[in-house]
Amino acid sequence: MRPPFSCDNKAHGRITHHELRIVPVEAETLGLPFARAVLSVTRTVQSTQEGDEPTNGQRFFVTSLETTDRRPAQFAEIVRSHWGIENKNHWRRDAQWGEDAPRFKNPKTAQALAILRGAVLALCREPCPLLFARHRRDPRPALRLINSPLQPLK
Repeated sequence: MRPPFSCDNKAHGRITHHELRIVPVEAETLGLPFARAVLSVTRTVQSTQEGDEPTNGQRFFVTSLETTDRRPAQFAEIVRSHWGIENKNHWRRDAQWGEDAPRFKNPKTAQALAILRGAVLALCREPCPLLFARHRRDPRPALRLINSPLQPLK
């Protein structure tokens, strides 16, 4: 096991300390045929405002990358870039569209609407809160957008 890799980041009114530990594993021990390492990321967040208590969290990742091929800083960057997907795509779906709120009785309905929302997001280069709010329950505006002639991208 390598020594932990640490990095600090100060932004958005808080100081975040990450500690990354990399443990090489044999694939058979985890039951995952391509597993080469388990990454443990411990995060401590301290607000820059006085009186706020620090918060701690730990996440685990399994990777098929060889631990000898990359430095710990590269693994840290890979983990950090993974969350970019959450920030760019899922956040828009959750915060602007409220995708997690509705509870459909038919799972195929939820699946169809998720596909429709994905198509609309692919057409919107910028956040579309009005469009999202308009067809949160009524998909007709989204269907009109998908069926409209394509406009050149600016």
